[in-house]
Amino acid sequence: MANRAGSNGIDATLYRKDGPWCTAFVDASLGTAGAQEAADRLPESVAQLLSSQQAKPGDVEAMRSAMRPADGVPSPVARFVAVNNGEVVLDELVQGHEAGDPRVECGPFPNLVPLARARGGQFAYVTAEVGRDGGEVRLLHSAAPGVHEQRSVSGDPEEAHHARRVPGAYNEPQNRAQTEEIWRRNADELAKHIDEVVRENRARLVVLSGDVKARELVHSQLAEATRALTTELDQHTRTGGADQDTVAKAVDARVSEVLADDINQLTEKIGNRANGDHPGAVLGFEEVVAALQRAQAETVVVSEFQDDHSLLALAAEPWLATEGSDGQGAETIGSWPAPEVLLRAAALTDASIRYVPPGVLPAGATIAALLRWPNGHASG
Repeated sequence: MANRAGSNGIDATLYRKDGPWCTAFVDASLGTAGAQEAADRLPESVAQLLSSQQAKPGDVEAMRSAMRPADGVPSPVARFVAVNNGEVVLDELVQGHEAGDPRVECGPFPNLVPLARARGGQFAYVTAEVGRDGGEVRLLHSAAPGVHEQRSVSGDPEEAHHARRVPGAYNEPQNRAQTEEIWRRNADELAKHIDEVVRENRARLVVLSGDVKARELVHSQLAEATRALTTELDQHTRTGGADQDTVAKAVDARVSEVLADDINQLTEKIGNRANGDHPGAVLGFEEVVAALQRAQAETVVVSEFQDDHSLLALAAEPWLATEGSDGQGAETIGSWPAPEVLLRAAALTDASIRYVPPGVLPAGATIAALLRWPNGHASG
């Protein structure tokens, strides 16, 4: 999808559609009697909130129809819905996230902040359970529990192990070479699947488990870029003897390490680049707004939410302006909470945006930006 705002995957084309827009971020959990009763009431309560904001009847009905509980999905789980001109444009579940009270809004452009914040720094990752007779390759996402895609490679177990059924036959050079060639072909096919899933989904982690020999073969045949992302677990999960809970905890721990390393590297880069005669990063609200106005911001990093600020949303470049300014010649849509305007401007200038824990940015800053070109240097 083009024009995505970095790891949060916000599509800039949504901001280019004419309004009005209606958005809702709600609890979609089930599992208790109280949750079921709340789910039953939700469509009507959301419809009433939209009607009180003068939403069009078609938008109200589209939103009402989308207010469904997440049957069969473990709690907590939230649902984000965006409606444009009577059509449900986005309908996404955010697993593992507590939505709290419904956030329901109507406006000239969609408020995608709840979705972007819930996604956090999510990334795709791959787990591969491998054996000499094949394996399973699974695509997952750090912010959404559950398998998003699964591919299997199944060799012929009779063929792969035929020599071992004959006492001493496996030790014969010809039979041993034939069997090992079968294992190598299975490993090669698995490696190709892993490389393809990593490439197509920009996965940032591969966790390899299974038979020791099969892991060695698969690892050796991965593309160099994939090998750099790969961690091996010493668990033969395909035999059924491994503790699946232990494996899941090990995978979760590795995912958490990647997320923590990512934040550490990001904040360290900001600290290193924010100094000097021509800084490549800026700290502070006004500085970040100015960088977005110049389309100079490459990555906006929000440590503490800017709820106490508001900004002007503009209909054309530079897309945003501070209160009381002239909008630099562009038509002013209106004054809106800063988080909404910042996310919109980031998406429309093809910048990424990251929400990180409080207190991690240098010099006590609550918002910062890495720049495409240093201050004091012309672009290009």
